[in-house]
Amino acid sequence: MVGEIVFHLGDCKTGTTSVQSVLAAGAWSTAAGAGADILYPARFNHIPLAKTLSVPKEMPHEAARFAKLRSAFEASGAAHGVVSAEHFEFVDPELVAAAIERHLPDYAGRIRLIAYVRPHADRLVSTFAERAKKGLFMDSLEAMHERLVADRLLFYTPRFEKWRALFGPAFTLRPFVRDRLYQGDVVRDFFSFVLGGGGFDLTRPTDANESLSVQDIAMMRAVHAQLRGRAKLRGSQQSLGWYMADLLGKEADPAGTRPRLHRRLADQVVATYRADAAALDAAFFDGTPMSDALEAAPGKAVAEAQSFTPEDHFSAAELRRFRAWAKLLGRIMAADPAQFDWAVRPQSF
Repeated sequence: MVGEIVFHLGDCKTGTTSVQSVLAAGAWSTAAGAGADILYPARFNHIPLAKTLSVPKEMPHEAARFAKLRSAFEASGAAHGVVSAEHFEFVDPELVAAAIERHLPDYAGRIRLIAYVRPHADRLVSTFAERAKKGLFMDSLEAMHERLVADRLLFYTPRFEKWRALFGPAFTLRPFVRDRLYQGDVVRDFFSFVLGGGGFDLTRPTDANESLSVQDIAMMRAVHAQLRGRAKLRGSQQSLGWYMADLLGKEADPAGTRPRLHRRLADQVVATYRADAAALDAAFFDGTPMSDALEAAPGKAVAEAQSFTPEDHFSAAELRRFRAWAKLLGRIMAADPAQFDWAVRPQSF
């Protein structure tokens, strides 16, 4: 039986993929040796497990998936068992607490939880890019801001206060701010949290892929425009976007333009989230990392809104080629969606 269980809760867009890549590859070493320090029983992450607590069609699998997890932990002598899924951001903490009590009762008092939170303005831009690459959002950054305000997604404080109310000191929240992370790196910060210090080495790079450029997003919108509206292809369309972004991220584009807020929108974001940033700082952090990051946003903004419209970045000839490739991909997806999803997965998955 593992000595304790650590739940890595996300959030989305806080380096979770980088953390999971190292965990899934077993790409660390400690004095205790492999198998004695950390057990990570997942092919890549535990999102399917987390979804059994929030997605209706996945709920029938709750008992089986938790039983598989429990069996892996019970069969191991590792000091730490790790569960990692950014989808926990969208799960009611009360449901997580109840699931732990139902499925992992022998670990009472031996469970810790950690989440990372990305500053508001950065999270707005990264969420926009994430949804755009999957073809889930085809509107402007301003429209994304309005959507997230309506959804209350970036009003962080009530959600994290609920986690702490349920789990007390077993819950830790860390700001996803480079100078607040161990050695300026979220992967190293996470391993330091799990292992209680710096007595470890990582055996693969932890740098995340390059973020998508404005031009990348515009290109992917041109492709998605040919696929949208075909309900049977929606899952494959998202897979295409996710894995195309993975490929693009592996090759830096020196001429690419980084997506950024424009000044008027940055001012709106500051006004919208100033109170939440201050409340989060007061409740969880030494100093004011969230407020500092938010107030710095207008100074990093561009003067005018960036365009993500394909026609503003590519010639008619280039757009013609994008449309042709998109239509070809659509035919391949329709022929066998499940096979397409499998075929485009990165080798690390």
